[in-house]
Amino acid sequence: MRARLSDREDPVPDEVWKDAARHYDERALAALVLAIANINVWNRLNVAVGQPAGDWKP
Repeated sequence: MRARLSDREDPVPDEVWKDAARHYDERALAALVLAIANINVWNRLNVAVGQPAGDWKP
């Protein structure tokens, strides 16, 4: 799955945000947004360097 924000006029509608806010307080929502952003960055870095996700073994 890719984050393709340009495919929609409103990629995160207010309704979606309000639904999430029913389950999480403001601090947890911020942590969730940062976690999603972090995962997105690592996925893009894996693509850039040709590293398949989950392929690394110690």
